[in-house]
Amino acid sequence: MSAVDVYLADLRAAIPGPSWTRRDLLREAGDHLEDATDAYTAAGYTIAEAEAMALRDFGSVDDIAPGFRDTVAIGAARRTALMLVLVMIPQAFLWDGGIDLGSSAHLAAPDAGLFNVLDRIIEYVGTIGAVGAVIALVATAIGQRWLPMGRRAARLTAAWAFTVAVVIPVIGLTMLALTGSLTAMVALAAIAFMAIPFALVVLSAQRTLAAC
Repeated sequence: MSAVDVYLADLRAAIPGPSWTRRDLLREAGDHLEDATDAYTAAGYTIAEAEAMALRDFGSVDDIAPGFRDTVAIGAARRTALMLVLVMIPQAFLWDGGIDLGSSAHLAAPDAGLFNVLDRIIEYVGTIGAVGAVIALVATAIGQRWLPMGRRAARLTAAWAFTVAVVIPVIGLTMLALTGSLTAMVALAAIAFMAIPFALVVLSAQRTLAAC
């Protein structure tokens, strides 16, 4: 392996997180080092000398890795925020629209008081969760142009998405259980439109935290 290959391997090891968030950064770093090496070689230096000077100009792994980690973490957080936004969109339809899981069996619930409390909570959590997801998406997408966005913001985004993606399905499934009229079709709808999508958000949030 060349000195550049060793450097890129060390840099890859110093940047945690999903591989897709690191791939472009490492490719750009490799292209930059290759161009710099070619320039020094064209100037008359040996390949070994050219690589050494290119690496010196680029900076050590210890100096470069923190900035790369911030970029990777924000990229993962942006993906998580986008997933949460997309998952939240059909929830109103799921509970108040065509499927109407929430209000179709209020009277059938064995404990109407508890059911109504959960119904109100899920409305608040859903609204706040959706607003927070949009804010996180905007902040991680274009907000970094004006604000310092790093791993702390990525962790906050991941924690928010994780919390919302756990609370809503737990409350929703509890509400369905309280109705006493849970049919196979309703159960499949809840799994398809709520449990599985939110599980994917949880997985994305965990990957974001791993990148931090």
